[in-house]
Amino acid sequence: MPVYSTGSFSLYYGKSGAGEPLLLLHGLGSSALDWGEQVPAFSSHYQVITPDLVGFGRSDKLTRPHSIAEYANDMFKLLDHLGIDRCHVLGYSMGGAVAFQMGTDMTRRVRSLIILNSLPSFVLDTVAKRLEYYLRLLIVRLFGMKPLARLVTKRLLPQKEHRDVAEKMAGRYARNDRKSYIEALKALVGWSVVDRLGMLTMPVLMISADRDYTPVAEKRKYLERMPNARLEVISDSRHATPVDQAATLNKIVLEFLAEVSRTNS
Repeated sequence: MPVYSTGSFSLYYGKSGAGEPLLLLHGLGSSALDWGEQVPAFSSHYQVITPDLVGFGRSDKLTRPHSIAEYANDMFKLLDHLGIDRCHVLGYSMGGAVAFQMGTDMTRRVRSLIILNSLPSFVLDTVAKRLEYYLRLLIVRLFGMKPLARLVTKRLLPQKEHRDVAEKMAGRYARNDRKSYIEALKALVGWSVVDRLGMLTMPVLMISADRDYTPVAEKRKYLERMPNARLEVISDSRHATPVDQAATLNKIVLEFLAEVSRTNS
């Protein structure tokens, strides 16, 4: 993987394919390896860029707080380094927050926005959300990453047919730097761009697994705030949609991107 220095951190990224640029942003505690089932499909049509967000994968670890706005700025710096002015952005989970931030910070540079199993707000406004946050924080602080890795991957991929993938995912998750994980988790909590959603005039596709952590209804309520947005629901999927429904996800994304290209050509 190539490496780029943002000025504060070294950022690793992958790049494959040719055509319109498509930036893929992974979830909390993961890396560009989230996209193992997507890169081959997407790179046949697009120039696919897959960074390890700072704190994760092969990128530098976090030694201080790093806000979602800073994560978004890291991505714009990477695009500048690659000579890319505008691109499609697909963000998954935490990557969805970064994608929303990119879209509201520099609308002109985001050609289309795809949000997978994520929200424009991580405010802890329900008991369930508060419990989820404090449980993760407690486990990591007291016991480290390995117990959390087992818990998370069991919830993500409980199906027997995904057991091998789940074990590999748990191994990668367990190798996360504890401080980096905590700083990224804290960056999410309280973050919101809900009051700026009207700025997202580009085509927006929200994709939700039918059994994701957050209800489909919660995602649906944000659609009317965006001028050009729609929602697709993927059946028989949990939070790890890039793995448990890879073919369906790939089809939905490619059809959306083709539609955007036709409409804006």
